[in-house]
Amino acid sequence: MTQDDFMFRINVRQPLEFCFRGKTYNLTYGRDEEGDYIAFGRLYETPGRYYSVGELLNEVKIENSYLKEVLEDL
Repeated sequence: MTQDDFMFRINVRQPLEFCFRGKTYNLTYGRDEEGDYIAFGRLYETPGRYYSVGELLNEVKIENSYLKEVLEDL
């Protein structure tokens, strides 16, 4: 998946589920008192909340790589 494709999915708020090295990850959306957020984490675990795409791409690590580095392998 290219970063442009990933950004498009975020902009239209399309949920995303993918497998990476045998583990399933889930990306969804929500809203709380702080505003809109992106929820990301392993399937069936409590996801982290990220309030911007930049925060998501720069803070989330999958295995030993940041999410932005893993996107091309999805």
